[in-house]
Amino acid sequence: MINKIQILLVLTFLAFIQQANCQFQFDTYAIHRVNVIDVKNRQIIENQTIVIENDMITGIFDSNNYSNPNSIQLLDFNGYFVTPGLIDAHVHLGTDPSKGDNFEVTKVRLDYLLKNGVTTVRDMAGDARYLSYLSRQASLDEIPSPDIYFSALIAGESFFKDPRTKAAAQGMESGKAPWMHGINTDSDLNQIMAEARGTGATGVKIYADLDQTHVQRIVQAAHSQDLKVWAHSTVFPARPSEVCQAGVDVMSHATYLAWEAEKEIPADASYRHRKHEQFNIENPVFLDMVKMMKSNQTILDATISVYQKYLPDSTLYQYGVALTKLAYKNKVKIGVGTDLPLTDFTAIAPIFQEMAALQKDVRMDPIDIIQAATIINAEMIGKEGEIGSIEIGKKANLLILSENPIIDIKNIKSGIAVIKNGRLFNAF
Repeated sequence: MINKIQILLVLTFLAFIQQANCQFQFDTYAIHRVNVIDVKNRQIIENQTIVIENDMITGIFDSNNYSNPNSIQLLDFNGYFVTPGLIDAHVHLGTDPSKGDNFEVTKVRLDYLLKNGVTTVRDMAGDARYLSYLSRQASLDEIPSPDIYFSALIAGESFFKDPRTKAAAQGMESGKAPWMHGINTDSDLNQIMAEARGTGATGVKIYADLDQTHVQRIVQAAHSQDLKVWAHSTVFPARPSEVCQAGVDVMSHATYLAWEAEKEIPADASYRHRKHEQFNIENPVFLDMVKMMKSNQTILDATISVYQKYLPDSTLYQYGVALTKLAYKNKVKIGVGTDLPLTDFTAIAPIFQEMAALQKDVRMDPIDIIQAATIINAEMIGKEGEIGSIEIGKKANLLILSENPIIDIKNIKSGIAVIKNGRLFNAF
């Protein structure tokens, strides 16, 4: 039973933190008598004490057997639930840093994400000069922010007529910036990948206007330099099965998987939102495709809710839901990415919208959704050894909840505190 008086005292303390620059950090402290969501083993471990030193988890004990040294500050959250800090695997923070994504606006967005339990994000293409600066500030906790991992965008040269690429490469020619690069058959991919790594990028994003041969060459060059490869599910004209077969680590947008059943794929990604008149989830090509994804350990970054929110016709959303369901049924690893703009801070946080859609329409179990938003997303980034689960030796990135999210994923919104790199923040 939750001791409401003790929790009231903790909440009062957190309210003080909110007024005092929104954070507080003991050198060493313990979160006492909490129920730990063990995402690796898909279970709740009740009545645990988590010891945090600086930014690391250094001990996890049964609370009944925990003997607290006088030097450790004990914060009693009796009966509350703790998940790993959430990871949003698909955001865009730096498309136009000179205008809509300027620093003051972005700081507000980052603070909003953090206070909603998001302790890490994967940015899917923007101005790497800006993203590198934000990433440094976030990792050093100089601003309240999730840690930021970002990509360098690779596409066919024809794609760079897109105005977003020009905004993200101001001061340089679009398509020739190290973080926003067009390629052709003569491109030196080893050099391009070296330049991408030099920007601080964790991975490359394969966007569009490339065939299977180009995708394969990019994957080989990127992996040889320890870069992750994150691709759209259809790269146009490379179809989903070809993208998967090339060995990419992550495929984004479940909706685009619908192109697998088409006889011909357009060479121009501007057609990506076209309807498929003959779409039928029972078509055997889809089952073959998801089985390949499972075999290759390809992670699906489904991003279904963005299609429900911003496109008036629900057809694309329905494609995404049906295909994510098929992937889930066949044990494909699914992550949680939003791709939703951060403009309305009174609305439900984007990551909660995506998680709710995965429960309501895809029918994923809540524990699998939490796993998707934590350890699987950490694997997308290549940081599953450091974040994504509550274990000794991992970063102290945690979300403390008043309600059990395993019963209903809507309870993921019941956060009262967020811990990021050992620092305690009051949640919304």
